[in-house]
Amino acid sequence: MVRPKRIIGKKAPHITYRSKSATRKEEIIKITAQLFSEKSYHDVTMDEIAEKVGVAKGTIYLYFESKEELYLKILEDRHEAIESLLEKEIAKSDSAPQKLRKILRIIFKFYRQNLDVLRILSRDETHLIREHFEFTEHWRLRRIKLYEKILEKGVKEGSFLPTNIKLTSQIIFGLVRSVMFFYETDKSAEETAEEVFSVIARGILANQNGKNKKDRDVESKSHEVNLG
Repeated sequence: MVRPKRIIGKKAPHITYRSKSATRKEEIIKITAQLFSEKSYHDVTMDEIAEKVGVAKGTIYLYFESKEELYLKILEDRHEAIESLLEKEIAKSDSAPQKLRKILRIIFKFYRQNLDVLRILSRDETHLIREHFEFTEHWRLRRIKLYEKILEKGVKEGSFLPTNIKLTSQIIFGLVRSVMFFYETDKSAEETAEEVFSVIARGILANQNGKNKKDRDVESKSHEVNLG
């Protein structure tokens, strides 16, 4: 009997594939996210989800124990996706202003590409599910901490003015959130991010139009003398 030769130094090719189960789960998440973006949480039923997916309701329960779990899974997946992008950007060696500008571009571009989740978040249904409130609060604090890191770096390197970092981080978070949810524009995500960055920069950049803080303080005092 002839034995097969061993291939020394070579490994069998690694074959990857997506299971039917994983594909079905992603399909359920995608379709349900669209439903939650169109209706309030209570108006979406498991029967409707099953009908839209094209399966029996029991099949949905094979993947998710409840509508609450499915709802939170949608938010968790999208949240982790954008936070991963932001943390990679934060780890780079850019200056603080560059980091802030790039972070804003990522945020606006991500939610422009994931309008279903943006609509879900804009409904602010945290009062309906305790776990939703806990999750969104965790997301809010995590994002504010990210802004704090950028501000701390900027103050330390001298590119940002000394400021109340916690307060400024809250202001940036609120500003970005309001623009995402309520600002209607035909401009691209990059253009919108640049506009928001310009608004923020007027308050925190240490060097604007070639003037540093010392120069602006002298101008301010001169203005006060003239008024007197």
